[in-house]
This record gives sequence, C-alpha cells and structure tokens, in this order.
Amino acid sequence: MRAGRGLVGREDRAERSVGLRGYRTDRHAEGIADAPKGATPLQAVASGLERVSGAMGQVNRDFGPRMKAAIAASAELQERDALKSVGLAAAMTTALVDRGVPDPTAHLAAELGVLAFKRAFARWIAEDRDEQATLAALALEALDELRIASASLG
Repeated sequence: MRAGRGLVGREDRAERSVGLRGYRTDRHAEGIADAPKGATPLQAVASGLERVSGAMGQVNRDFGPRMKAAIAASAELQERDALKSVGLAAAMTTALVDRGVPDPTAHLAAELGVLAFKRAFARWIAEDRDEQATLAALALEALDELRIASASLG
C-alpha cells in the first residue's frame, strides 16, 4: 500500500488483476491520424476504434466481467475509469483537430467514439455475447448506431 492512501494498494492490485493496466488510449488517436486523407471525422474515429479493438484480445474479453465488477465496487476505480474516458476523448479530439476538423465537430466525433467503444466493449464481454463477434465489428456497429441516432436529434 502507498502511504496515506488506505485501500489504494489493494485497488491497484485489483486494477492489475482485472486487466485495466496496459490499455493505451493513444491507440485511438494513432488510428485517427492514420485514417485515409479524405476520411470524414467519423470515418477517422472508426479507424481509431479499429486500431484499439485489434489490440485487445481474448484475455481482455475474458477479464472484462471482472473488470466491470471491480470498477462497480470501487469509487476510486470508477473515478479512474471516468478520467480514462475524458483523456481518451481529449486525445481523439486533438487527433481530429490535427487533421483539420473544426473543434466542435472534433469534440462531438470524439465523444461519439468514446461512447461507441464503451457500448461495444459492454456487448463484447456480456454473458449472452456472440462468441464470433469481434470487438472491432461491435465498435463500428455501435458508432453507426450513434451516427444514426445523432442525425435524428434534428
């Protein structure tokens, strides 16, 4: 345990045991940067989703339910998860702005990307999951659902 942090030592071990360590939010941004030159903002986000999804394998899928339970049981892990989402959205926004996407559009596309990834990951680790479904396919499906939903906002 770290001095002055109480349960943090146990939570750090729990975090490692459920596979939170090693997840790199910069993979999304790298995928966005590597998207084809004429890609729309959401196509670039899709490229980022594909990049990070391809880096996550069966170990991530198997540990997903434990990770979800550990986060639900720990206020500190919930905070870290929220901060990871904020950092991911910021990195994706920066990558989109670097591609010339206007700031409000970049922010919206990045937030849709974060939400799509979260929805896809939840589907990927669900008990009633399709064992053949890849995280990348689920992420692209979720992004498309969100694109359609956002268009209906008027």
